[in-house]
Amino acid sequence: MLALVAQAAPAFERAAAADERRVIAETLQKSLLPPTLPHLDRILLASRYLPGARGSQAGGDWYDVLPLDEGRVAIAVGDVVGQGARAAAIMGQLRSALSGYLLEGHGPVQALERLDRFAGRVPGATGSTVACLVLDPGTGDLVWARAGHPPPLVAGPTGCRRLDDATGTVLGVRARPPFTAGSATIRPGDSIVLYTDGLVERRGELVDDGIERLAGIAADRHGLAPDTLTDALLTGALAGSPSNGGPDPADDVALIVARLVPPPLRLVLPAQAPVLRELRAAVLAWAEAGGVGEDAVYDLQLAVGEAAANAVEHAYRDRAPGTMSVELEQGPDGGVEAHVRDEGSWRPAPEDKGYRGRGLELIRDVSSRMRLHHGPDGTDVRFTLPATGAPAPTGPVGGRPAVPPPPGPADVRVAGGTVEIRGELDLAGVQGVREEVLASADAGGIVTVDLRATTYLASAGVALLVEADRRVRAAGGRLRVRVRSGHVVRRALALSGVDTLIDVVDTGDAGDTGDRPR
Repeated sequence: MLALVAQAAPAFERAAAADERRVIAETLQKSLLPPTLPHLDRILLASRYLPGARGSQAGGDWYDVLPLDEGRVAIAVGDVVGQGARAAAIMGQLRSALSGYLLEGHGPVQALERLDRFAGRVPGATGSTVACLVLDPGTGDLVWARAGHPPPLVAGPTGCRRLDDATGTVLGVRARPPFTAGSATIRPGDSIVLYTDGLVERRGELVDDGIERLAGIAADRHGLAPDTLTDALLTGALAGSPSNGGPDPADDVALIVARLVPPPLRLVLPAQAPVLRELRAAVLAWAEAGGVGEDAVYDLQLAVGEAAANAVEHAYRDRAPGTMSVELEQGPDGGVEAHVRDEGSWRPAPEDKGYRGRGLELIRDVSSRMRLHHGPDGTDVRFTLPATGAPAPTGPVGGRPAVPPPPGPADVRVAGGTVEIRGELDLAGVQGVREEVLASADAGGIVTVDLRATTYLASAGVALLVEADRRVRAAGGRLRVRVRSGHVVRRALALSGVDTLIDVVDTGDAGDTGDRPR
């Protein structure tokens, strides 16, 4: 027994020492990397760090984000040769020194020149790489410099491009050429991707192939929220790597994504039905500028439109129309915070809603954290649209945002038992087509309402369909609604639940007469 204990004791001691070293390494790494990313105006951030050495949580890869004067922001990423606690210690010195140079007001080139001189005095720092950039969110102007580091990427609606026209050698090389600067202008919706070589290097292939692979993923998934995009870049770039056989990197990986978003949208409009179309166009333009995903744009238009329609229809009844204010802002997670307010009075929901009363329900369906407050000074509606990449809140059908049709109200064409509605079927549109739609319903028989040329369907339009269905049933007939499969109008019917009450037929485009089962 004594011999057994004598052999086992050193093994336990080694295990305890390894656990202690791991805790020390984890503490060191966490203390050297930013504990949290700053909350910045007009910039959404996400980052990841993955250690390459199995069993170790420390390495030489790092990133940093520094708010500067006049609203500018510095973003840096670097890579120290080697792994483990020694590389992490060198990394901490380089990161701190670069931060100090940037906070003193030096540009990327001047900061790297000073960092290179500092690295020459730090044992083990020779060969380290750094990419540093400064972004002005107000103008979109971007300046960057590199010391032997892979080029940053800019991904957006127009694709993904490499920022590789600024060159420089790794740190600590004597008689090197001067560092050079690159400059560009990015637009709201564009995302800057900075990374270390562990994300793009694989044994047996050129590093340019890895960069192109990462750029392709960024181009395809640019519409995702920054946090989700960061995960997609890691998973896609590391999956199937022949050097590691899977998503665990063979080398340390640092990755940071910074997205420029537009300034908040703030509008004060008269609470009148014709203004709703102008409001939707402004929401669409703002959302596209902010890189809001295609599947979320229509939901945003729908929710804002319903809140505004309530102000138009109910807030100023029995008196002259007042105003309504609309505010939209992208939150830190990429979601959209919306606020619609009027200065009128609140009308409680009647016990019998009749054909109306679906507006607030639609807002709840497509959003989260909806809050409604009403008092003597007016009514506030606040809600959040989830960031792109989250599951759709409700409904099986998505849809791309419709291109705004030419100015003018919706129009209706009646031919036999078919009622074709073209344009936007919102509160104003319903007022223009209501009489003819209901007259066709009162005639009975099989009435087909063709919505394939309808580009927008609000709760007022849904209510008109429900009323027409009840009237045609009372006359002994049947209502059939024809829509384009996968279109935003189809999604509105699914969100409202009307597709379970009315015979809805999914078809192709407006010129396609072939019906498909819903």
